[in-house]
Amino acid sequence: MKLTSLNLKAIEPNLAELDAHLTLRSYVVGYTLSRADLWVWGALRSNRVATSYIKQGLMVNLTRWFTFIEESNPWITDAVLSASAAKLAVKDTKEDEGASYDIGLQDTEKGVVTRFPPEPSGYLHVGHAKAALLNNYFAHEKYQGTMILRFDDTNPSKEKQEFQDSIVEDLKLLGIKPDKTSHTSDFFQELHDYCIQMIKEGKAFADDSTKDEMAYDRGERAGTTVRATPIASKRRDYGVEESLAIFEQMKAGTEEGTRWSIRARMAYDHTNGTMRDPVIYRCNPQPHHRTKDTWKVYPTYDFACPIVDSLEGVTHALRTTEYNERDEQYQWFIEALKLRKVYNWNFSRLNMVKTLLSKRKLTKLVDEGVVTGWDDARMPTVRGIRRHGMTVPALHEFILKQGPSKNVVLQDWSAFWATNKKYE
Repeated sequence: MKLTSLNLKAIEPNLAELDAHLTLRSYVVGYTLSRADLWVWGALRSNRVATSYIKQGLMVNLTRWFTFIEESNPWITDAVLSASAAKLAVKDTKEDEGASYDIGLQDTEKGVVTRFPPEPSGYLHVGHAKAALLNNYFAHEKYQGTMILRFDDTNPSKEKQEFQDSIVEDLKLLGIKPDKTSHTSDFFQELHDYCIQMIKEGKAFADDSTKDEMAYDRGERAGTTVRATPIASKRRDYGVEESLAIFEQMKAGTEEGTRWSIRARMAYDHTNGTMRDPVIYRCNPQPHHRTKDTWKVYPTYDFACPIVDSLEGVTHALRTTEYNERDEQYQWFIEALKLRKVYNWNFSRLNMVKTLLSKRKLTKLVDEGVVTGWDDARMPTVRGIRRHGMTVPALHEFILKQGPSKNVVLQDWSAFWATNKKYE
């Protein structure tokens, strides 16, 4: 069984064979941990493509076994990975130098549809540019498919038409022409109906825990306190009728309704923190820049994204590695709601030396007048670096040379400006 290839198509049959083998087994052979388990787990864990695929939970038995081996025997992680680290480092370096785009996306012969889903809460920065360019590359150049520009407009407190217009203009500047433009708000009714379905099926419940209480219960930092072990919310056993009644209060935007949220009933003590009963709906009476006062409740990104991806025909959700842990959650929603399958693929985000790429922090710089605006030449926005002297061909080359690698590399601006000199 060959498990070393970084081409998913090449190893998928072997993964399927292993999944079938583990249907009624806790170990590869016998009834206790053996060298066979260590060898197979080590081969899979050392292969970033295989690991990413397994953690999506698409092969139930293989994911169960892989997680069990890892969590039950934490001592093997360092031992196995360190043994193959040197070999993998050399291999990855060679691949990344060529910026290989042959990453083994599944079922591409059936067509490829990607999407770029920015939130209209600020201007595009270079990190967004990488995501947009890679999605555009795979859709239009690699596979002659389709790319969707979808505005993730689910938070009326932060979003403005100004930001949406600027994103459209910046994408044009970058030479990116989406085949279709849509908004998550186009699907508010469908998302609402799926939330109702989840509540009725016992897969979601109403909860009035505060933000700090929720974080503390989930085993996350709440102020200066962190729980050692996550616990269930006090409302986790809330019944269907009670939760539906609360959701009606939320939809009306009442004072009582604003205290509550709707959470998915996944697994409050899951080893993956994103699976610990995440919030899927919140109440916000503030008018939306597109739908005005029609809605008082809004889906979270994590809930809306897999649903709308599936409804819009997206085949491959390509996004940065900061979403690695959320892939399992993404696939949970797809399965729980019996939606059309969507594949996940993650690439490293663009990190620049001594550069803020947090939209929240960039917004603060603008709001506090530290910079003259989103197009200030000191800002890492597309407009900011344009004013600083960036040429569009240089930005294309700089980003596409990095490719869709998962390896996190801190980039230096000097390398970028060196590339830029070729086009000045």
